[in-house]
Amino acid sequence: MENEGLKISWPEGHPGVLLATIDRPPVNAMGIAILRVMRDFFQSAGQDPKVRCIILTAAGKLFSAGADVKELSERTTEGQISRSVISRACFDAIRRCEVPVISAVNGPALGAGLVIASSCDISIASETAVFSLPEVNVGVMGGTRHAARVVPDKLVRYMALTGRKVDARTMLAHGGLLEVVAPDQLMPAAYDIADEIARKGPMVVRLMKESINITEDMPLTEGYRVEQLFTTLASSMDESKEASRAYIEKREPRWVTELKE
Repeated sequence: MENEGLKISWPEGHPGVLLATIDRPPVNAMGIAILRVMRDFFQSAGQDPKVRCIILTAAGKLFSAGADVKELSERTTEGQISRSVISRACFDAIRRCEVPVISAVNGPALGAGLVIASSCDISIASETAVFSLPEVNVGVMGGTRHAARVVPDKLVRYMALTGRKVDARTMLAHGGLLEVVAPDQLMPAAYDIADEIARKGPMVVRLMKESINITEDMPLTEGYRVEQLFTTLASSMDESKEASRAYIEKREPRWVTELKE
């Protein structure tokens, strides 16, 4: 399936895994149209019970060059407000998607590109990837709050105040990435993680993600209490009982909805 700038496919050999590829030549810039398409996709994809995990990557040599500079150059207050609503909804849709989202960052992720990667649950990157918050260079702001979810404050300030790029190894060292791999190993590494997630109990995985999202900004005691309540909810489900039986019997669990090619 193809939408404006976003290609969606079911990769062969990876049941339950949906692949979303940003494809907006030449640099995968984030204009209003592609932000709207991505918002709609991530709001709806997790509602499909066949989807267990989503990999988000990009075509070409860049993950994304960030906001569409042409659109920004024509900005008006009204236009900026409209764009802000759509971009905020897009990033939130990725973060709140019912199923886990893995970003496979194939190249530079600048500005909005970095925000998109940081909105995913797990991020891995090619050795060719670099990351930046270059908004100061074009007289705007943005991206710092999202970046602060995945790297420390001092690195965020350095990137935002200078506009400089940092390489994937630096992001890895500060916890912004799970793994950095050779370019030809990026998708195999992403599929390895996605396939493992897809084999878990689908409802428990969805509850796990929701629990993490809800408790992320809560105080420790209150957050853990909410997590305990989610555990109580999950424990009463047939899927949870099957997972426990399978573990005790040293076999693979059999879910009600089996994975199919």
